[in-house]
Amino acid sequence: MDERSSLFVVPPASTLTVSRKPSPSPGPSSGLSRRVSLVLPVYNEEAGIRQAIEEACQALEELTTAYEILVIDDGSCDSTAELVAELAVERPQVRLLRHERNRGYGAALRSGFVAARFERVAFTDADCQFYLADLGRLLPLSDQYPLVVGWRQRRQDPWRRRFLSRGYNVLTGVLLGTRVRDCDCALKVFQREVLPDLLPETDTFFVNAEMLTKARQHGLAVAEVGVRHRPRLRGQSKVSLREVPRTLATLLPFWWSRVLFAGDILPTGPERSRQVEGGHCWHSRLVAFALVTLLAVTLFFLGLGAPLLEPQESRYAEIPRQMLNQGRLLLPVLHGEPYLDKPPLLYWLVMGSYALFGIHDWAARLVPGLAGALTVLVTYWWGRRLVGERAGLCGALVLCLSAGFVYRQRMLNMDSLLCLEVTAALASAHVALIPLGSSSKGEGEKRVRQRWWLLSAAACGLGLLTKGPVALVLIATPLVLYTFLEPRCVRPSWRDGAWFALLAVGLAAPWYIAVMRQVPAFAYTFFWRHHVERFLAPFDHEKPAWFYLPGLLAGLLPWTLLLPGFFRFLSRRTLRAARRRPAALGFFLLSSLLCLVFFSASGCKRPGYILPAMPPLALALGCYLDRLVPRARRQADAGVRLLWQRRSRLAGLATLLVLTAALVLLALAGFKHLLKPNTVLALALGATCSFAVLCTRHLSWGACAAVTFLVLAVAVSFLQPAYNRQFALRNQLRSRAVLAEKGPLSIACYPQRWDSVTFYQPQADVRVYTSEQRQQLFADLRSRPRTLLLVKSRKHLEELLREWPSSVEFVALGPPGFVTAGWVRPRHLFPLVISLPLP
Repeated sequence: MDERSSLFVVPPASTLTVSRKPSPSPGPSSGLSRRVSLVLPVYNEEAGIRQAIEEACQALEELTTAYEILVIDDGSCDSTAELVAELAVERPQVRLLRHERNRGYGAALRSGFVAARFERVAFTDADCQFYLADLGRLLPLSDQYPLVVGWRQRRQDPWRRRFLSRGYNVLTGVLLGTRVRDCDCALKVFQREVLPDLLPETDTFFVNAEMLTKARQHGLAVAEVGVRHRPRLRGQSKVSLREVPRTLATLLPFWWSRVLFAGDILPTGPERSRQVEGGHCWHSRLVAFALVTLLAVTLFFLGLGAPLLEPQESRYAEIPRQMLNQGRLLLPVLHGEPYLDKPPLLYWLVMGSYALFGIHDWAARLVPGLAGALTVLVTYWWGRRLVGERAGLCGALVLCLSAGFVYRQRMLNMDSLLCLEVTAALASAHVALIPLGSSSKGEGEKRVRQRWWLLSAAACGLGLLTKGPVALVLIATPLVLYTFLEPRCVRPSWRDGAWFALLAVGLAAPWYIAVMRQVPAFAYTFFWRHHVERFLAPFDHEKPAWFYLPGLLAGLLPWTLLLPGFFRFLSRRTLRAARRRPAALGFFLLSSLLCLVFFSASGCKRPGYILPAMPPLALALGCYLDRLVPRARRQADAGVRLLWQRRSRLAGLATLLVLTAALVLLALAGFKHLLKPNTVLALALGATCSFAVLCTRHLSWGACAAVTFLVLAVAVSFLQPAYNRQFALRNQLRSRAVLAEKGPLSIACYPQRWDSVTFYQPQADVRVYTSEQRQQLFADLRSRPRTLLLVKSRKHLEELLREWPSSVEFVALGPPGFVTAGWVRPRHLFPLVISLPLP
């Protein structure tokens, strides 16, 4: 901004509609003391340029005493420039500026604005569709308003162009907040001192929307005046359907990078200096890293020895056990049959854990536990690198202390490992797209950082080996959209894309090819049936489109309370608010939202699928939390301490919510007799004391994080193992009575197979009977009386007991859970019938 514009006092943003009906042209006395520069961009307008200039001269002579007409020839191929040069000889007020090549409508206007000399600067088109005498309606208002725009009354364009214009006005109003009814009306007047802030950067027809958006962001008042319009009589319009995609290709990146996320592409101020200099702040980074590591290791490694849940955990623990016992590495197997629903990476990792620590349920859970801890650390590194130390720490804490993430990530399934790989791939690619030698404004060499780019491709390849093509969708889609929306980042070349695809596919392709050679039906079953059909026409786990939203909101507690303020933070449209939102925040939200939309659109839904959306969403909330807590002015390290010192009513409410949830869970746990009464009483007493302390004072966000950590630590140590015991078979299969049984153990399962049976009793003779095979089950039980029978409780148990043979008895092993276990004995050995408590 030059000296004149810096002296201008910006009024509040507003839009004034001055006239809605046509009015007579103003008289010659209007605005005679004003000097006006009229910018007239032209391109191949030889048919109408003489009329346009003559009408402009006639109108300006009546409205002002001094004026100039700047005709910018934008590389015309006809005789437009020659005609203007002849007119300039006749009329000294006409000046000709020429572009050697066609640079676009916006570039022509920019050249004219820079060359303008008078206090008022107006522009119009050379198609003679406006009555330039209507400038008399705009010029008087330019004394009060920095920008006065016209809107076309009874517009005289073809219906198709009017339809496109109406849609464009709605789009710019919603996305950019232009707040005028006719954004592209080519009759506007500016106060020259505000033009340095409004100069267009685009070269396309998007120029009007850009200047209006900049005016709103700078708080400039805008007046809107109705003007007359007439059909185009000469020449050809330069606006066509081909301009629609070009304009959108300009509109959307501008909206993204200048309205939504206009902040720096890299951390600035103290955060940036800390990362560049390093020296005196290494201890702060070490403390933050140690804190995140301690929390993650505690929450993801406590309670790993809980029983395996049916059906997923037991299946994914049993498959690698059978592969290891049979010496198979290529083909996953389950009960002697190839199990090709999922790729093998998780199985290989669990096999490695078994080889190191033995076959235990806790050894299988080491893999998701390690994946969860690494996901938190990668999230911390991602945020620290791109939004600063404190925002990265806040994001990692939000993720690590979200109950839904901790619960889902600890489970033994493909989603926990895929979450790590997708997070690592997105983080590496995001860093790779920052220009080399980049400043906070994104200035630098526009070349992909190859090391990080290839690391992202490797993580994508591992994702293909974990869960198939869905990994490529979750990684490639946000990268492609972000490079389109964010002009400050590097746009990978076709060569970069080829290297990415070659490395990612090259890591996974050997396994896929080898399996397809051994099992020809694998390609159809895996790619078509388990991906395309399950997405479009699911054959299992069908849920409504909104299925993930409640679980995601509940899983983020207590940080869900930040969302109302976060949405307000995103919706503010001032330039100051836009610059407070860093560019990386856009990528975080884009990655999370695309993951949510993709799985919501899928017909097949399971709760764990949404896990990859949580790390970038946590970083987005971390950015907001970082700005919610004020920074210290002098000491960079003090900004982190303010997380503990600055008290907030919202933080106190979040802590109250955590403690209330803990009390409810403890009450439910005590009611269900999942824990010992003394344990429940002690935990409830501690929670009640904390609740009483909380009611007396506001708390800091650091205190909220500490309380949340303690509650989650108690949950993973006591509540989750107790919950697993209710829905697992380990206690029945490894009870004293079963372990004391001598000789080969015979187990019958009804009405389905449970993989925990062979995992916890690998030497047992296991038989499975469906509901249609009840009579065969009874016959086998009479011939093999010393059998451990596992029956699904409630309906199936009741129907089995109604037809129970009189020659044998069923002796239950303790109270029934979701599966009832018991011995089948000949009746003459036990004359007393043992009653079975039904649930």
